[in-house]
Amino acid sequence: MTTNEDNSAKAKRVALIENIIATLFAVIGVGVLCTLIYLSLPAFGGISDLPEYYAPAKLILEGHGPDGYTLKGLEEAQHRLYPSMGQRIVPLFVPPQGLALLTPIAVVPPEVMRHVWKFLLAACLAVAIFLLKKTFSLNYKQTCYLLAAIGLSDAAYNSLRIDQLAPILLLSYIGAIYCLEKKQDVGAGLFLALFVLKPQQLLPFLAYLAGAKRLKALAVCAAVFALLSIIAFAPMGTVGISNYMALVSAPSSVPYMQPELNPTIRGQLLRLFPQSATTIFTVTSALYLATIALGAFVGWKFRNRDNALRIGALGFTPLALVASMHCHTYDLLLLVPTIIMIFNDSVIPFGQIWKLAVMLGTIVFVLPMSIEIQHNYLLKGGQLNPWFFLLLPLGIALFIRAWRQSPTTESENTASGSL
Repeated sequence: MTTNEDNSAKAKRVALIENIIATLFAVIGVGVLCTLIYLSLPAFGGISDLPEYYAPAKLILEGHGPDGYTLKGLEEAQHRLYPSMGQRIVPLFVPPQGLALLTPIAVVPPEVMRHVWKFLLAACLAVAIFLLKKTFSLNYKQTCYLLAAIGLSDAAYNSLRIDQLAPILLLSYIGAIYCLEKKQDVGAGLFLALFVLKPQQLLPFLAYLAGAKRLKALAVCAAVFALLSIIAFAPMGTVGISNYMALVSAPSSVPYMQPELNPTIRGQLLRLFPQSATTIFTVTSALYLATIALGAFVGWKFRNRDNALRIGALGFTPLALVASMHCHTYDLLLLVPTIIMIFNDSVIPFGQIWKLAVMLGTIVFVLPMSIEIQHNYLLKGGQLNPWFFLLLPLGIALFIRAWRQSPTTESENTASGSL
């Protein structure tokens, strides 16, 4: 064999070994996630948030829609449908339009739905990973490591364990980015409409798209929202809307939201100064509105860039989540596109120090470290949320880096070169 043939054969062997190692990591990550979720199934009544969505949907089908936004109505329905909950109650904070989207789940019997819902969330996560692969042109090895990272993350684990909506939101987010980059505005608008389930996480990104002049997709999203509003109003009426507004604004609802556990500015301030909750809610609400305005401005700044959407996902989304009014750790699945872009340099080249810092920082978001932080520190009164103190500097640093170093389009380069 010639030297070139030797090198080629050696390269193939190395590539094969690397792929085998990557496959093992993926199998371990997915296997651990599936095992932990399976072990959590018997604890359904004590941990699942599915009754939060299923009971109000069932009340709509039974002709008692407005009761789904009252604690008394929810308690009766949840305990009737899921006796294993005991005295536990999970209030619904999804807006009526989101409830209209969820109502079909009540057609399935409650005991069957608990398994169907878990499968649906897992399927949404799987499709989201597929779209991540397609969007960022990940190869086999990179996809395997992505599977391993998501499988071992606290975000995926807790969202599937307690039946939260985060996988649907990740699918909505990456699906919208994928369709927008493919100039498929209708598909993007439909994906964006899924964010009606948790609109507080949608508004900054919508503002960014508005600033970037992605108006066709926003028009489709608005049309779907209007349709869902009409569908929701039929069984709810003014009484249901009033009940919803009263529930989300009532001080008695705050303990159910657990904002002090959020890795956000609001969450950290509540841990330090719980006696100033009213002031903190007012200040952080104003900060959230300012973040929405910032999103529109940043989108406008990058509106002519070929990679405007990726710049937003990289440099704005992390900051928007930290400034959000409500964001649990499972909602941090929305950071997956950002982390991918840090490691594959698809928008801005990142040095090894950056990548090492992100790898070390994500340790506290990985099992079992995250479980220790949650149960043995935060839930026992720890005042400093380590997730917040990692997300805040990351969000600020990425925003500054994207603002200063994002590449320009070819047309902009040409224009600047001619001056």
